Amino acid sequence: MPAKPLKLYARDGDDMEVISAYLQDSVAQIGDMVFLKQQYRFVMLVNRFCWEQEAPMRVRSALQISGVASIQQRQLNLTRRDGIVSVLAAQFELKQSPSGVIQLVFSGGGEIRLEVEACEAILEDVTAPWAAASRPAHRIDHLMDKE
Repeated sequence: MPAKPLKLYARDGDDMEVISAYLQDSVAQIGDMVFLKQQYRFVMLVNRFCWEQEAPMRVRSALQISGVASIQQRQLNLTRRDGIVSVLAAQFELKQSPSGVIQLVFSGGGEIRLEVEACEAILEDVTAPWAAASRPAHRIDHLMDKE
């Protein structure tokens, strides 16, 4: 039976941790990220690794963050629209309730920081999954295999 498309909502830091777990090892093209200033919305399309599947699969997913007042980036060349990044984590830090910062962390030290009115994020699969060439492996995985 095909997997049901994922659709997760985040309204606080705990919810964002769940979204972060599903986003880990997603890959995105810089050109698939946009800050829609007039709509106070940040959208990023990713090829998400389906950790919830036994077989290695990827699916196209959209991360939408609402109520974005401002955006900052570090160690990302946003003019390189064809640049590829790998998502490590998504975190919400409460500042003065309900406002805070959503931080998207990428491999290689890149970050996007979004000042938000409140934690309002949606991660949603937008295509059917497809077979992935391999399962992402991390250095810690290799160390544990040797024990």
